[in-house]
Amino acid sequence: MAIRVPPLSVVAQDYNKQHEDDDVPENPPHEAAVRYARDAIAARFPDWFVTGNVCIYWERGNTKDYRAPDLFVVKEPLTEPVRQVYQLWKQPPVAFALEVGSRTTFRQDVGPKVELYQEKVKAAEYCHIDLDRGRKRFWRLGPSGYEEIAPEPNGRLRSLELALELDLEDDLLRVYTFDGERLRSHEESEQQLEVTEQRLEVTEQRLEATEQQLAEEARQRQEAEQQAEAEARRRQEAEERAAELERQIAELRAQRADPDGSSP
Repeated sequence: MAIRVPPLSVVAQDYNKQHEDDDVPENPPHEAAVRYARDAIAARFPDWFVTGNVCIYWERGNTKDYRAPDLFVVKEPLTEPVRQVYQLWKQPPVAFALEVGSRTTFRQDVGPKVELYQEKVKAAEYCHIDLDRGRKRFWRLGPSGYEEIAPEPNGRLRSLELALELDLEDDLLRVYTFDGERLRSHEESEQQLEVTEQRLEVTEQRLEATEQQLAEEARQRQEAEQQAEAEARRRQEAEERAAELERQIAELRAQRADPDGSSP
């Protein structure tokens, strides 16, 4: 017998009904942490499906049971566009899921909910960050279910699915490569690009000024060389004229000494 899947409007209504008590805007730290993680990972992997706050359903016809992580990543191509919900029986498996808990979000379910992610969502990796307590926990799906993974020696949580590391630094969520380079969000990348462009513009201006200075120095050097050549010619001409005068004076002296030309 075919199982009837309710329309998306019904799904949305059911979601709103279940969240009447916790339909409160995210607080700034929570929102900033989630936005940074999404943007940084999406910028790192533009061909992957990176999203968040989208309901993940795992059972056909059941709109009451779901999870909506702050962030989740699907590495394989989607079978169809995701518009409102993510249906696991249609789409590829979730590779990585992240939830950022905070009491000030007024959420009722701020705990890790490990069992749901292990048994229902079946995300290959699941990370839970508690901003209020500064705690971070990480699980990886193994043959016997989820295994909690201890931090690396550097204190960061290593994701093999993402080939990245996550950490809390000064109550801020940060994502790093294995080599220790911190990922930038789209916003940070744009800001860095703007700074780089400004630096390039300044460098180009300095280069142009240097080229103009070098051109001016070359012009002055050429003029100096031309002046030196002209001076050398004038000096040579003066020396030639002096030699000619000396020759003429010598002749005159010779004529005076022997006016009749009788000298032997």
